[in-house]
Amino acid sequence: MKVKRFVAPTMQDAMIQVKLEMGKDAVIIHTRKFKEGGFFGLFGKPMIEITAAIEETQTAPKPVRASNPAPAANPVNKPKPFIPTGIDYNLEGALDRIEEKKPEIQHELSDLKNMIHQMMNQMDLQRPVGDYPPALQRYYQLLYTNEVEDKLIRKLLKKVEDSLEPQDFLDDKKIQHSLEDAIKKAMKSPKPIICKDSTRQTVVLVGPTGVGKTTTIAKLAATFSIVDKKKVALITADTYRIAAVEQLKTFGEIIGVPVDVVYTPQELSSAVQNHGDKDLVIIDTAGRSHKNEVQMAELKNFIEVVHPAEIFLVLSATTKARDMLEIIDSYGDVQIGRLIFTKLDETASCGVILNAINKTKKNLSYITTGQSVPDDIEVANPEKITRMILRERL
Repeated sequence: MKVKRFVAPTMQDAMIQVKLEMGKDAVIIHTRKFKEGGFFGLFGKPMIEITAAIEETQTAPKPVRASNPAPAANPVNKPKPFIPTGIDYNLEGALDRIEEKKPEIQHELSDLKNMIHQMMNQMDLQRPVGDYPPALQRYYQLLYTNEVEDKLIRKLLKKVEDSLEPQDFLDDKKIQHSLEDAIKKAMKSPKPIICKDSTRQTVVLVGPTGVGKTTTIAKLAATFSIVDKKKVALITADTYRIAAVEQLKTFGEIIGVPVDVVYTPQELSSAVQNHGDKDLVIIDTAGRSHKNEVQMAELKNFIEVVHPAEIFLVLSATTKARDMLEIIDSYGDVQIGRLIFTKLDETASCGVILNAINKTKKNLSYITTGQSVPDDIEVANPEKITRMILRERL
């Protein structure tokens, strides 16, 4: 299968590129809008990206016929071996060609492995689960496919069963409405940052490497300083990534927000005190491996000096369900107050959000859906996320 990405200013232009290069049989796998150029997504040019695929057909090579057929075997004389003409018997050359094809073969094997894995999962989903009526079996499969934990699924379906009368199980709309209510209640109400008059709010963003903390901080700073007209200051303790520090400094200059860089917990404490006139102080921390106990201890030392700051755990919606629970456990010694989920635009399975809320018992504050600042961040909407979790993928 040939897969290629096409980028153009408009959807029509991108589709023309797809048809010209891949033909009318091309299949559109994914489309998205993004901004090209600018800084942190500001002043960027709107663009359309289409990912398309097409099956590659291969014609079998014609067999090579010998010009002189081999003589028939007889008991006296053994027949001479038949060697077709036009075939390269250079072993070294053949091995070179195999080596050239190795990445392509590995890719095809990986696709085959994924296909078998999906088929096995599908077979598991077809097996009845518990004593649920057929109407609830379908919703169990849907939630399981969206990576909601088995224990949580059963808890939600139990609430659905308790809320419905026997005749209601014949009405799919009533079942779905009851399940939506159960999920929304499990998600809790969103709890965003609220800047009160004459009261400085101090927030700290923590989370594993690569989840997008720095970009999320830029989005929050732009929203509160430009949109809400609040006095904002940024402090970064993420000195492991020099490029990230420079990006945050440049962004602060663009929107007129001061950015302090600190290297020790004592410097962090002084920096926070120096911004007593601000409405909101946002602190960035270095991405920590949840499996590194030393790094987690360092993070805790930084957080302790800014008490009573509100701690936000930033998680990526693309993280696997099992890894997500391990990450949450690793932050058990940190007084997490709220959650932020990033990269919802990069996944089709949002069940991990529900798992995280259920595990931590904390409110979800914000979700992010791209790289543009400050456009791609919003206060979490339980109804919207519920619809994403129940999105049909079977």
